[in-house]
Amino acid sequence: MANRTLGGLLLAFQFFSSIPVHKEIPMKKPQVTAMYCLLPVVGLVAGAMASAAIWLMQETTDIGPLMIAFLLASLLWAITGGLHMDGLADTGDAYFSYQNKDKRLEIMGDPRIGAFGAMVLIFAIVGKIIVLAELIPTVSLIALAAVPVVSRVGLSALSATAKPAKTEGLAAYFQRLIDRKTILSAMFAWSLLMLAILFIFCGWTVAIAFLAVAPIATFAYKKWCDKNFGGVTGDLLGAYAEGMELLLWIMLLFFV
Repeated sequence: MANRTLGGLLLAFQFFSSIPVHKEIPMKKPQVTAMYCLLPVVGLVAGAMASAAIWLMQETTDIGPLMIAFLLASLLWAITGGLHMDGLADTGDAYFSYQNKDKRLEIMGDPRIGAFGAMVLIFAIVGKIIVLAELIPTVSLIALAAVPVVSRVGLSALSATAKPAKTEGLAAYFQRLIDRKTILSAMFAWSLLMLAILFIFCGWTVAIAFLAVAPIATFAYKKWCDKNFGGVTGDLLGAYAEGMELLLWIMLLFFV
């Protein structure tokens, strides 16, 4: 049990962050299932580092909110190694090609970035910096730190419930291995934990906002993927993670 849990945790950091894990870990059903169960820990580390960075810059420097937001966004992208941003760009290129599902999947597999991918990327980068700049002076650091965690909870739940759009690829390989019921049970537990933390430190309004927005947006995104791509891929899951973070931060603008 301990080896499976540790293996899953290391896999989560190995595949979903740029934090180096110099260890070969077996990718079998117990380890891959544990990886998704513990994926929110990656978000917890990212959120904790982000909140610590904000506190440090506010307490020790005279840097304004816009520059703090830029540095914070850069830190978050560095933690993920730009993995989710790459998926977002590929998703933008594929979706805005307005081709059929098979052609969209083919475009998504092209490593080159196109005009639509670049525009989506710029929108996401600028949007995140602007929203964070608005939030940083007034929003609880706990609420800010919760966003990457909740995003990973949704990412694990989406991976466990969505069908793969293609048979090849790392995401499809993982989806064939996982125990879906175990992952969904773990995500339910994570959701209750985050709800309790947000209620204690931020109040019912923020807690209920997270509880309402994240599941509805995840369900809508799953339906969108099914309609336009026939399921999910690694790029679509990456786009989800990046988009969900931005959506939750925008939500905080209205509920805090």
